[in-house]
Amino acid sequence: GIIDSLSNSQIININNSLFSIPSPHQISMVLIDQKIEYNAAILNSVQNTRNYSNSYKKALNLGVYGADLGYVNLYERTQEALMYFSVIKTLSQELSIINAFKKDTFERIEKNLTNQDSLLLLLSTSYQDIDIFLKSNKQEHTGVLIIAGGWIESMYLLSQFAIKNKDKELIARLGENKHPLGNLIKILSVYSENNRIYQTLVEKLIALEMIFQDVQTTYTYGNTEVMPEKKITKINSTTNITIPEDVLNQMAKEIESIRQFVIS
Repeated sequence: GIIDSLSNSQIININNSLFSIPSPHQISMVLIDQKIEYNAAILNSVQNTRNYSNSYKKALNLGVYGADLGYVNLYERTQEALMYFSVIKTLSQELSIINAFKKDTFERIEKNLTNQDSLLLLLSTSYQDIDIFLKSNKQEHTGVLIIAGGWIESMYLLSQFAIKNKDKELIARLGENKHPLGNLIKILSVYSENNRIYQTLVEKLIALEMIFQDVQTTYTYGNTEVMPEKKITKINSTTNITIPEDVLNQMAKEIESIRQFVIS
């Protein structure tokens, strides 16, 4: 389905090709692990909802707000979580996706907002319902835009904190998104042929992909384990991802510009 699981990666099936994109939750977890301080000002304001008049912008920003909800929820900001949850509900209604949810889903999520695990579980099962609903209503492009919005917002948070904190771990996580970005471009390209607004987004992502070419990946090979009984030789290796400072700045600037295009 379009979204397989929210807690790990989102697996997207387009024309029988599978694409994997890290979920916003995965990315927010890195910020918590690195003890990055909470910053509400960095998120897309719930006030902006009123600017999204077409279904394209609504779907993209449903993804953005989904990533923001994941972020505030991980930092246990219940008040903000309720606000983001409420705009997600509104956008879901406006996009008619609301019919995909089981009747009590929103009530259950509201009751469980302070409980991260149940929130994630509810969201991931809801996403499967959305996926089936979108497929049967020939609205799959909506799901793709939601994922694109979520990925872009997550990259924005990651790049802003990476630069501000000069954090090696965050920079490496950012660099790991070279392949998912390629996947996102492929998926969006399916819909961009006769749609100008999709084309604009794809062009912007291709410009970002050019910057990603300068991410440096090196492999360090460690000891080799031979397991004769399993007929396996295991080579242990570690991957080191580094992004030169000028490339990182350029990348963050490009991501910010794409995010601005999405949320404006």
